[in-house]
Amino acid sequence: KTRRPIALRMQYNPQCEHPKCFLQCEDGVERPKSLSEIQEYIEAENVRLERDPVRCFDAREINIRMEYKYCPNMILIDTPGLISAPKIPRGRNGATGAVSMQQRALLKSAREAERLVVNKMKCPDYIILCVEDTMDWKHGATREIVQKADPDLSRTVIINTKLDTKVPQFGTPADLCDFLRAEVIDGLSPHKLGGPFFSTVPSGRVGRPADIKDGSFDDFLFEDDEDFVSACVDSEESDRAVVTQRIKNLKFRTGDKQPPISATKTMLPRVGLSRLRGFLERRVDECYRRNVAKIVPMLQAEHEACKRRLEQCEQELDAISIDRLKQGADAFCDEFCAALKETIQGSVIAPPSVYGETLDQETTAAGSFQDINGCPMSVTDRTWSRLVATEVGNQSHRLYGGAQYHRIMREFNLATRCLRLPTISEDEIANAAGMGDTHDGVNFLRAACIISLEKARCSFDPLLDSLRIRMAHTMSRLCPIAEYMLNQRKDRAANSYASISTFGGYSNGSNSKVSDITQNAQFLQLVRTIFDKFVNECSEQTMIRCHDDLTALTRFVTWDMHERSSGALKRALPDQSDIVEIYQVAVKHAEADKEETSMEEGREKVRPLTKPKPEGLQPVSEISGNVDRDYKNLLQLMEEAACSRNAGRTNMLVGGLVQHIVSQWRETFARSVTTKFNCYFLLPFVEEFHKYLRRELQKVYAGEGEALGDVFDLTAARRSLQQRRQDLTNECAANIKLQEKFDMVSKMMRDEQEKGPDDSSPRQRN
Repeated sequence: KTRRPIALRMQYNPQCEHPKCFLQCEDGVERPKSLSEIQEYIEAENVRLERDPVRCFDAREINIRMEYKYCPNMILIDTPGLISAPKIPRGRNGATGAVSMQQRALLKSAREAERLVVNKMKCPDYIILCVEDTMDWKHGATREIVQKADPDLSRTVIINTKLDTKVPQFGTPADLCDFLRAEVIDGLSPHKLGGPFFSTVPSGRVGRPADIKDGSFDDFLFEDDEDFVSACVDSEESDRAVVTQRIKNLKFRTGDKQPPISATKTMLPRVGLSRLRGFLERRVDECYRRNVAKIVPMLQAEHEACKRRLEQCEQELDAISIDRLKQGADAFCDEFCAALKETIQGSVIAPPSVYGETLDQETTAAGSFQDINGCPMSVTDRTWSRLVATEVGNQSHRLYGGAQYHRIMREFNLATRCLRLPTISEDEIANAAGMGDTHDGVNFLRAACIISLEKARCSFDPLLDSLRIRMAHTMSRLCPIAEYMLNQRKDRAANSYASISTFGGYSNGSNSKVSDITQNAQFLQLVRTIFDKFVNECSEQTMIRCHDDLTALTRFVTWDMHERSSGALKRALPDQSDIVEIYQVAVKHAEADKEETSMEEGREKVRPLTKPKPEGLQPVSEISGNVDRDYKNLLQLMEEAACSRNAGRTNMLVGGLVQHIVSQWRETFARSVTTKFNCYFLLPFVEEFHKYLRRELQKVYAGEGEALGDVFDLTAARRSLQQRRQDLTNECAANIKLQEKFDMVSKMMRDEQEKGPDDSSPRQRN
């Protein structure tokens, strides 16, 4: 019932006749504790997490170290038990029924426990013990969860518990034998590490002196640990005896030409905790032998690299000066800018798992284009997620540098296309129509333009500001990435003779060494400050240029730069299919006036001397297609009858023009902003930052800004080099001791192999 993982680190100590236990407290310090005190601490943690309103489990491990004469060197991690939460029934329409508070809490606890256990099992060096309680191998709830971390069970040993309660439930020896053979498991997971093993653990707790208040052991089945161990041995012997009695007469063949084999010889090696312990000890021993053969060469290579770093440190200490520190700073600038350029152009040196960000992590830290106040999207959240996955891509990939920049630009273009067209109320259109200084007709184009200008400013400005925040967040993360790349190259150079003369160790073509400035914390902080300042300046300059384009775009509506005729109106209007309904409203009123005039002329039956001027709209000649005819009539309507007022016609026409203008502006806005950010925000980091960094450092050298003594403090630099030399000396000495220790262990293992498996006996190794 633990709610935190318990990591038991066992260490072989031939001097300890009794176990010595140490508990790592909350301050990180190990303190000697008795088993009772450790048990009290675990129970207190369980009570604390039970009362915690936010979480039920804690992923932090309770670290216990035990030194004992009869234990191997290994670590056992006991994870919290999984919770089987009841499924909530669904109705006929698919909706869940009423869920009580207890059911919600149980479901939350089950998911939290499963997530914790799976994360712990993902370590590729761990051997997983899957404790399963089932009688049908086709169904295994625990095994399904284990396969989330180990799909083929190649690191998993399967254990079936409570064998004493399962054996009586099998009616025939053949059924029991099928259960013990577990051929289904062999077929489903042929690459499993081991098992299944079968065991029975006695139920009941071990009594401690601190737990006994009235001197009675009524609540405790076992008086001490030895009593519990004896009960485990008795349970194993009982299980083996019962299984032997049930299948003693059963035999089966492993092949067509193979003689029958007794079932007891095949099944009994899987029954009992001692058999499981022996299997695990052999696996640990094999793993230990493989690792010893790899560790010795690794220690030797590390010792040589450490010696080279020590020699380099001593040379720097002997020749330290202000000039050498400046030379080291200049060399660092060159290498830092090269690494920065590489992060933008593409690199895999920095691990994406540490320095990369998924799209969700990025939007959590710097905001999303979907949730900008004043910029509503025309698509639903589900549609937006689908569009991001299909058109933006790399949604779950951890990106940094140029790849992350490009993903932001793709998302920005998608957000621009998905912007909701402005909603225009009739009040806004009526007020925009206004009153002319020479006539009372409606200037449709002027009304549409002033509405479009205001709506565009309100929607484009917040989107542009959100892009600035996202870009500044992405570029500010490049400084630690570039520093990591420099450190990696430096370590590789220190471990390689071939590259020691190509990375920072020598100045341009000469044999004079320069000081390693990467150990100077003040200088690194100065570079970070300069980098952040450059990011802000580039961001501000880019925003100024983008706002200039936005102002030019939304201040004056240019219909056509080449031709001023009726064709300009045609190019300004929306598509034919979108504007036909506007024409129908306008022309319907004109035709009604025309019919009324014809009826009056028929009643009078008077032929005028002169041809009267038509009062209604004169349609153009018949052309192919009703849509084209209606569209041409609409153009004629706009050019000949723009001075008349009609509320329905004005609202529909102005609304259509506004949406058309804004939709055309969106494409221009996206292209313009993308070009400005590429030219004035991204490229300066590749082309101009090197000069900018050198110029800022020259100011420091000249006494401006940061004091030269604070950045290049010879006393602090000498102290740092002396401390580094001492650390490297200690590392070399510790490496020699480890080599001697593993050489001795390797010799012991070779001697055991020469003796042969019959003469060798299991022993504890340090």
